[in-house]
Amino acid sequence: MNYIELCVEIPKQKEYLTEILIAFLSEQEFESFIEAKNILKAYIPEDLYNKKETENLLKKHNVISHINKIKQQNWNKKWEESYNPIVVEDKLAIVAPFHKQNYNTKYKILIEPKMSFGTGHHPTTYMMSQLIYEYPMSKTTILDMGCGTGVLAIYASILGATSITAIDIDEWAFENTIENAQRNNISNIVAIKGDVYRIPKQNFDYIFANINLNILKKDIPKYSKHMNKGAFLFLSGFFERELNQITSLCNDFGLFFVKSIVKENWIACVFHKQT
Repeated sequence: MNYIELCVEIPKQKEYLTEILIAFLSEQEFESFIEAKNILKAYIPEDLYNKKETENLLKKHNVISHINKIKQQNWNKKWEESYNPIVVEDKLAIVAPFHKQNYNTKYKILIEPKMSFGTGHHPTTYMMSQLIYEYPMSKTTILDMGCGTGVLAIYASILGATSITAIDIDEWAFENTIENAQRNNISNIVAIKGDVYRIPKQNFDYIFANINLNILKKDIPKYSKHMNKGAFLFLSGFFERELNQITSLCNDFGLFFVKSIVKENWIACVFHKQT
């Protein structure tokens, strides 16, 4: 199957458009995204590409774009070219089989990036990993929403979590999480394909959600219902300037701000369910 690569030029003064376009293109069945300097690349199977809808969206936001056709056999090479290892201080290295360098970190996670890896949100993955390390994961239950490659779920398991549920709406992400768990000898992750309505009927000690702003705003009420008393919600996938929107919504559902960290205008934050 061939893919369409949509390349959109993002003006420096309109960086906020990146998140907006990702949200809307996702609704049009674009599956994966890469963020380069002032460029957003989005990928969709050729037979699902709706040229008219996409052009109308881009015209509305007055951005320049062009498309390329990518043959299926070139896809893995495309990801290898775009995926850099993530090294979180001296604690964690997230690497792929084609990365040959040795990293002197306490932990290493090996992932095979497929189409599920491609949001390009390296700062958010980095920050979520930082936050996870700061909190006691031993003997806890975890829900990882929008799990992608499964890297955060795998990290929680390495740090001692008892059981992890990892959910993603994307078929490639679902399969990739299972494969990467096996690749890292992790056996306590249950992967589920679906959205927030596929969360099992149980509560969790920690919920991770590294997803775009619009999905978070829609799903936070559901997250709150699945949190134990004293549980923590880790959120990322949005910009620092949007924190007030998230904080206000979390407060409405009994979740209170604890801390945040910022990297390249992206933010990751922690909320606490006190009762």
